[in-house]
Amino acid sequence: MEQKKVNKIKVVVSIIVLLLVVLILVALFVYNNDEQTNEVANENVISENVNVNENNNILVAEVQEEEEDTPWEWQHDTLENHNIDSSVIENVHQTIDQYPINAEVIVRNGVIVDEYYKDGYDQNSVFTLQSTSKSITSAIFGIAMEQGYIDSVDTPISTYFPQILNDGSDYKNQITVWNLLTHTTGLDASDTANWDSWLASSNWVDYVLNRPAVSRPGTTFNYFTGNTHLLSAIIEQTTGKTTYEFGKENLFDKLDMDSVECSTDPQGISDGGNGFAMNVYDMAKMGQLYLNNGVWEGEQVIPQEWVQDSTTVQFDRSSGSADYGYQWWVRTFGNNNYHAYFAQGHYGQYIFVVPELELVVVMTSHYEGSTSIYWQLMNSIVNACS
Repeated sequence: MEQKKVNKIKVVVSIIVLLLVVLILVALFVYNNDEQTNEVANENVISENVNVNENNNILVAEVQEEEEDTPWEWQHDTLENHNIDSSVIENVHQTIDQYPINAEVIVRNGVIVDEYYKDGYDQNSVFTLQSTSKSITSAIFGIAMEQGYIDSVDTPISTYFPQILNDGSDYKNQITVWNLLTHTTGLDASDTANWDSWLASSNWVDYVLNRPAVSRPGTTFNYFTGNTHLLSAIIEQTTGKTTYEFGKENLFDKLDMDSVECSTDPQGISDGGNGFAMNVYDMAKMGQLYLNNGVWEGEQVIPQEWVQDSTTVQFDRSSGSADYGYQWWVRTFGNNNYHAYFAQGHYGQYIFVVPELELVVVMTSHYEGSTSIYWQLMNSIVNACS
């Protein structure tokens, strides 16, 4: 009997041990499954976090890109904060009231300190620049030359227009890019005598090249928009783009000059001498760019040497109210005779720059009277600066 009891106990113990082993194995199995489930869950969380981070990075990149693409805008301040006598500028406005001057903007130290607009006009109004276009084309020409499309200002224009040699004129053989830039080609052509017939011609380039040469190049100043048009034709011939297209890529877009337009001649060549149009804010940007020696937001947009050569006297006219650089006029203003240069267009389109005063003044008009009113206004504005 005792042996049977012992055997029963052993059986019971064995069963209990077996049950414990089974329970332990089940517990381990459950535990491992829970761990694997947690790992998968963690991986999913990590993956989601990575996706969030990646999305955040994309958003950050997009925000940064938007910030980089934000157009440059003029800042504004008061006249007094930039040491300009506001009472004098008030008198300037009263004078402008008496003339068909549509807009005026004064920039000092890189900020706009004064604006004036006749009814119907504002900072977004686009004005035809007339011959102020010449200074824009000059800037684009300087960029093209810096990029190697044009050798130098001493290059004969026969390089680009070999047909000019057909009439055997020694004078025509000597005409260079410099002569086009300074209106000293020696050709018998001027805006006074030839404007209407040149504009009505079927080919503006050929009209200029076919004019007879009457003086040695470099000896006589004869202002003719056709000279600037040849500069525009050279830009197109050498770059494969119109002056407007090349200018948009290398100048206008860099300054966020979104208002710029340009007309063309019958052959589709940009009217570089008379056809540009833009608003006064973009005109002021051109003046500020030159004041900055061609630098805009840290980038050398126009070569500094070209800015300097363009705005210093290249040809002393010994008459009139100003001398001439590379498609920019040069003179002094104010009681202290501050050196200045300016772009000038028919009917009174102006970009004035007075470097010593960190001053840019823009005016647009439709006035057919004497230009002396603009000299009066500029003298007053310059004298108001301290």
